[in-house]
Amino acid sequence: MSDSTPATLLRRILALTFLLAAAAQASADGPVQPRNVTFDAELEVPAVPNDVSTGDVREAGEKGGEFVIVPIPSRTPLLGWTLQVPAMYFYHPQGQSEQDPAWITGAMALYTEDGGWGAGLFHRMNLHEDRWRLMGAAAYADLEYDFYGIGGDPATSIPLRQSIQLVTVQALRRVSPKVYVGVRVVNSQSEISLDIGDDLLPPGIDLPEVGTDINLTSLAPRVRYDSRNNEFSPSAGMYAEASVTLGRSWLGSDSDYEKWKADFNDYRAVTESGVLATRVAIQYLGGDAPFFVYPAFGAGADLRGYETGAYRDRFLFAAQTEYRHRLRKRLGLAVFGGVGTMAPDFGKWTDSLWSFGAGIRWVVAPENDFSLRIDVARGRTGTQFYVGLGEAF
Repeated sequence: MSDSTPATLLRRILALTFLLAAAAQASADGPVQPRNVTFDAELEVPAVPNDVSTGDVREAGEKGGEFVIVPIPSRTPLLGWTLQVPAMYFYHPQGQSEQDPAWITGAMALYTEDGGWGAGLFHRMNLHEDRWRLMGAAAYADLEYDFYGIGGDPATSIPLRQSIQLVTVQALRRVSPKVYVGVRVVNSQSEISLDIGDDLLPPGIDLPEVGTDINLTSLAPRVRYDSRNNEFSPSAGMYAEASVTLGRSWLGSDSDYEKWKADFNDYRAVTESGVLATRVAIQYLGGDAPFFVYPAFGAGADLRGYETGAYRDRFLFAAQTEYRHRLRKRLGLAVFGGVGTMAPDFGKWTDSLWSFGAGIRWVVAPENDFSLRIDVARGRTGTQFYVGLGEAF
């Protein structure tokens, strides 16, 4: 990753902030705004728009459909500065009730400051009065990032480049008004290359799978509960999901492994203008899996303030809370803190990690309470900046 002086970094943040705010505001004429569309940091599946509540898309359906395209500059510890360009079409097909969530068909492109890029297609639809929610996606990415080894040493890393192509499909069935159960199937093919010679490898890092094709095929049953009162900026309700990803040779996978994940988010209005959001997340990886499937801090919303993969192992636990205060209709502040651990086995708390930080929220789409987010977070080993759309969780 390229280094920047504080002044240069601040200029980049301000410039990209104004670009992002202008682009998002220009597209805010309709009631539907896109989510942050990017590649999952673990490079398992591409993130496509999650379930959109009926209230968010009904007006667009009554108009016969809405096309949205927005360039999204953002920054993450994994990829540095990136430019994402999602293009999405929200619509109700003939014969579908306009009371149901809209179907979404779209594409996305991604370019990073290190010359990495990615592109993908996705489609999401629902059937039989939203009793079934179906999703499919295909994507390709060629990305450069730092590998710190398993367990992690923030002071030692090697630069890797990974190309990955993948296809995923998901089906969820509603079993109660707020609960869906279903399964996701993912097939990915990756190739890892080393950007330095073997003789330059730092001590203490085992060379990962380099120069070979890695084929992973997984089956992931999951259950989801969602009672949030607003998808983009909730002030009440809960969101929880539990899943287990099973990679098996009989599915055509090169590795046999299982990855258990559970997360729980709670949202409570504590004042007229303040919301307390709390999140707890657990991950555990068993079996023989390549390094990029391992749980890692910095790969998602948990414990902001760490380089992605600086702490990577089989067991992850994180708990954090964030207070969000709306100063004006479109301006808000947030402060957050959390604690967690990364360990080689389930439930072994071997090394405590912490983080805290603060951020600014600017509502770029008032009809949906959809915000631009700028955060600065301090972890035990350094400070990270984040620019993106939507709340961290």
